[in-house]
Amino acid sequence: MGPWDRLVENISSRLAFFPPQPPTYAVREHPDGSGEKYLHPLAPDVPKVLQCKVKVIPVPPLKRGGGGTDIVTAFFRYGGHASRHASSSSSAAQGGAPQKERLTLLYSHGNAVDLGHMLPVFRELSRLLRVNVMGYDYSGYGCSTGTPTVVNTLADITAVLDCLQESYGIPASRVVLYGQSVGSGPSCYLGSERPDLAGVVLHSPLLSGVRVLKPHVKWWPAWADVYPNHTLAPKIRSPVLVMHGTEDEVIHISCGKRLLELCPNKATPLWAAGYGHQDLEMCSGYLPTLESYLAKVAAQQLAPAGAAGGAGGGAAGAGPGGAAAGAAPGTPGQGRQDG
Repeated sequence: MGPWDRLVENISSRLAFFPPQPPTYAVREHPDGSGEKYLHPLAPDVPKVLQCKVKVIPVPPLKRGGGGTDIVTAFFRYGGHASRHASSSSSAAQGGAPQKERLTLLYSHGNAVDLGHMLPVFRELSRLLRVNVMGYDYSGYGCSTGTPTVVNTLADITAVLDCLQESYGIPASRVVLYGQSVGSGPSCYLGSERPDLAGVVLHSPLLSGVRVLKPHVKWWPAWADVYPNHTLAPKIRSPVLVMHGTEDEVIHISCGKRLLELCPNKATPLWAAGYGHQDLEMCSGYLPTLESYLAKVAAQQLAPAGAAGGAGGGAAGAGPGGAAAGAAPGTPGQGRQDG
């Protein structure tokens, strides 16, 4: 390993991967003999959540490296349960939509949690936003095999999208990538590779690994960086929603603002005034912003070619000056998501 390789590995180890040890769950089979799997909680603060389809899927190798592991996925299919918090626009676009037309969030979580922490969040997002949600653990996280590396996460998210299409019959055109914190890396990668995706949501995103550790660096070669989202954002053709707290103590809000500038297809962002890295989802603008964005994406995807407006602009609670403070009722808690 050369000096540059060691530098990149050092950046990656300092920034990206802190899987909970031991994992907060075990994968077990239901006792009814069906062969169906569920996640059995092993930590006292992790609840049992059974309303999802659990699959362990193989990750094929990518040409650029990564893969060859088996990762755990959890799929929540929206069950039609009403929510008093769903906006009228979201309800109109999603509430009565047939399953083949319903949007699906492909959620890439932060670096200090696993699926045991995230299942309650996914369940609530599905219920409140009237969407399907697919979550997964990166290689080396939870009960996924292998080692957490940047290239493995890129192979992981590619395999999860393939699983959505092949196992659940959900086309890429109905999939919205949701990348939180370090999860913005694989999300920007796949978003730049797949122009047929419905949208991309970046929650407290990185600009790049080096630019988190050294925010004022003027130039750094992309090949010696990890998660160079600043080079990928201009290639994302789908509408991109960026949400970032003004008081983020882990990834400075300037990262989110610069990423938005680089995206050719922008949605109105959420700059959550007074919120940090761990509590952005508690902002009163969080759910309305997502609802408005998803409603526009859904309408755009279902409209005849050339008939729909873009998903950018007009997101509820997300004006240029930042969203109103205060916790939104029914907002899903996200758990710890450092970096």
